[in-house]
Amino acid sequence: MHFSIPDLQQFRDDNGLTYTGFNIHIDGFYHCTARFKQMLSLHEQLQSQYSYFKLPQFPPKKFFLTSSQLEERRILLEKYIQLIGQNPVLANSGILMTFLLTAQQESHNVKVHVVDIEISLMNGYRIPLSVSSTDTSSTVLDIACNYVNLPKDLTKYFSLFLFNWSCAKDGQPSFKKLEDFESPYISQKYVRPEDKIVLRKSYWDPCYDMDLVQDRVSIDLLYLQIIEDIDLGWITADSETKVMLSSLESKKQKREYIELARSLRHYGRIPAGEGLTEAVNIGDMGGALINVRVSLACKELSLTSVTHPSHEQRYKVTRMRCWRITTLHSSIVDELMRQKNGEGPISPRCKRASLTYLRRDGSSQLITPSSSSDTLSSINGDSCTSGSSREIFSVQKLTEKFASVAFKTGKDCVENNAFEAIGDEEL
Repeated sequence: MHFSIPDLQQFRDDNGLTYTGFNIHIDGFYHCTARFKQMLSLHEQLQSQYSYFKLPQFPPKKFFLTSSQLEERRILLEKYIQLIGQNPVLANSGILMTFLLTAQQESHNVKVHVVDIEISLMNGYRIPLSVSSTDTSSTVLDIACNYVNLPKDLTKYFSLFLFNWSCAKDGQPSFKKLEDFESPYISQKYVRPEDKIVLRKSYWDPCYDMDLVQDRVSIDLLYLQIIEDIDLGWITADSETKVMLSSLESKKQKREYIELARSLRHYGRIPAGEGLTEAVNIGDMGGALINVRVSLACKELSLTSVTHPSHEQRYKVTRMRCWRITTLHSSIVDELMRQKNGEGPISPRCKRASLTYLRRDGSSQLITPSSSSDTLSSINGDSCTSGSSREIFSVQKLTEKFASVAFKTGKDCVENNAFEAIGDEEL
């Protein structure tokens, strides 16, 4: 996780006294606002739990800060939380996860109650659900997958994302993966209200496709996603291949469609924005800075010239020694490292721990794993209003729409050599 505290804001409590809140962003998106004393409480509980670690130094206490001193505190708090996020043990600790979820709930003043949300597929089909307002992403994912009858052992191959087409640049939507320390309801309603919550596969290596094509529900989900990714231009194909894909789609031969799409060069690619680079072999400007589109795929990062799309530079993820860790980048690295250890995808699950959460008003609340907010909801996928004019996702509808045919063996999975030649000191 990449933390930042880009700014702060002033609040007034019930007694008329003002206090400062620091706006915490995670991977570039606003997540919550916390006071200095709240972060100090988090630090002290992390220190108690991980006494064998030397935690980053926490900013000193000071009273009656001037504007310049508040700015200095903001910078120090940002540096502190960034160092926490760079430590794999601390970043994945139950204490931090519980703090982030509770802080998000308090920042938006959201009470625990049942809410209606929609989970969309990339082609517009929608899954109506009733969930708790503070259910985590993994809980909502479980409910959505259960609603469409996806086998539980295949849920680990999928995640929830926030997609926004209203501010699309060059037809490309903005998106972020919903992490398990956040509530999809809160993130969508209060942070990105124009976004849709979308169900997509969450792995990078195409070899895992072979696990999904064996099930009638997961193959439908994979097939629909590939069609939309091709329409968006995330997966590119020449004119001849596009004709073949269109023919397979018209014949509803989804397995052959998936197999052909998997052979394409950019299969599984996800755009990661634009930037400037001096990379060679891109454009005709020599060492000058040029605009490129950045994209991520299985084990590669690609830079494509904006003005000359045929000019592209590709870099092996396994050969990169320096990263600015964000959700997308870290998920690639995590997957490669699990493969190297002989492990596959893991089910998303927020680690919980007992936490004494210090509220902004100074009161404390003991939160335990058994009393976590996502255990308070009573969920039933059939509780949605009947007779709705919305187009509702139906697995039965999809399985009737798409014919089932045999899936060919296809390309063998390439053995992963993640970081094999890179020493531990270089990672």
